Amino acid sequence: MKLAIVIKSCCVVVSLLCSFSPALLAQSAPVNISTGDKRTVRELYDEANTYIEKKYEDFNRRSIVFDPRIEALVRQEQKDLAARNAALASKTAVAGDDLYYLGLLYHLADNSDATLLWLRQFLTRTTTGKFAQTARSAIVVHSFRKNLLPEAESTLNDYTRGEPQDQMELFDMQALAVDAFYKVKDYPRMTTHGEEMYKAAKAIAATRIEPFKRDQMLFNGALFLSEAYNKLGKKESAIAVADDLRKLSVTLPSGYLYKLALNRLQEFEPNAELEKAFDGAATNSAAVAPELVNINLWIDQSPGKLADFRGKVVLLDFWATWCGPCKFTYPKLRDWHQQYRDQGLVIIGITNFYGQMEGHHASRQEETDYLRQYKKENKLPYGFAVSDSRANETNYSVLSIPMSFLIDRRGRVRFITSGPGEAQGSALGKMIKKLLDEPGEPEKP
Repeated sequence: MKLAIVIKSCCVVVSLLCSFSPALLAQSAPVNISTGDKRTVRELYDEANTYIEKKYEDFNRRSIVFDPRIEALVRQEQKDLAARNAALASKTAVAGDDLYYLGLLYHLADNSDATLLWLRQFLTRTTTGKFAQTARSAIVVHSFRKNLLPEAESTLNDYTRGEPQDQMELFDMQALAVDAFYKVKDYPRMTTHGEEMYKAAKAIAATRIEPFKRDQMLFNGALFLSEAYNKLGKKESAIAVADDLRKLSVTLPSGYLYKLALNRLQEFEPNAELEKAFDGAATNSAAVAPELVNINLWIDQSPGKLADFRGKVVLLDFWATWCGPCKFTYPKLRDWHQQYRDQGLVIIGITNFYGQMEGHHASRQEETDYLRQYKKENKLPYGFAVSDSRANETNYSVLSIPMSFLIDRRGRVRFITSGPGEAQGSALGKMIKKLLDEPGEPEKP
């Protein structure tokens, strides 16, 4: 596994550690420079720090289409501006909070040696508060880059003991630590920081964050922690982390995270019984299923909400007519519908209007007629819910199909399957039977 490559994808925010709120910036003394520039160090930092934001505001006004090459150019321009402003500021005697601003200017300029020089000096006089924490986060980034592992780890530990803390920053710094200790094969320290990285990811997941970004952070945290345990020969601990992530994916719920977690689990335990982790009694941690939204068409199913099905077991099956693997799931779906509908199972096929059918453009009415005919030809006896947006896929974190979510009689997501595999189909069948045997909501007195 190329851990160093994967780590880059989860540390994008590290490159944004320089984007601090202007509210954090205190007053600083004027810079007396021979060029006649009377701006303060703070003002020089402000100019560089807000450069990208102002450029994109200008691009929006001029309706310039985003291009990765433009982004790269703008970021380089920011680095160059920060380097020039840092050179101006360093021509005068720098003291007090100006040490902080100058250090961050060099941080923006991507100059590790100068960043460390000035921010170390700043921390000799200021050890608490927002400025100190921000200085520590930048020192962590650059000391890891310079392979100064003792300083990086010590500063990171200082950050974890200080306030305020930004969980996103903390996650990224722990990720850098994991990567650094992985490279030098210090697996005990990798484990320590992996545990903190996964902990930070869970804290972030509890906030309002874009689902797929949340899932990637959770997976990266669990991936590196399980790898650290594995390197230490603690296979059972590695399996426990992967299984914890799988359970968490159901709690959220997230189909994408479930798929990632299951793949990781099966690397350690190829023959894992998929439903075994969920064979206990329902817990209060199980998530109430997100309500279906933007449903424009119901086929062979009365319009309604998931809440209307309380007391029944509901299987949401995400699919599409163009999805080849989805067709392998049809026989089981038909069988389950026939076998369990009278016991309280409701299957709803969730799909979208795509504006096409069989590779050709189609009007809404043409696509509607096609869906009805497709349903008939494939002998699918359960109802369809069709949307004109991807909101439901986002709410359930569906990035691939087929994918199914099993909801118990109390409206809670209890199981997820991803793909048409026989093992997953078998596990889903067992879980359907299990949930049908469970009681529904207790009657209110």
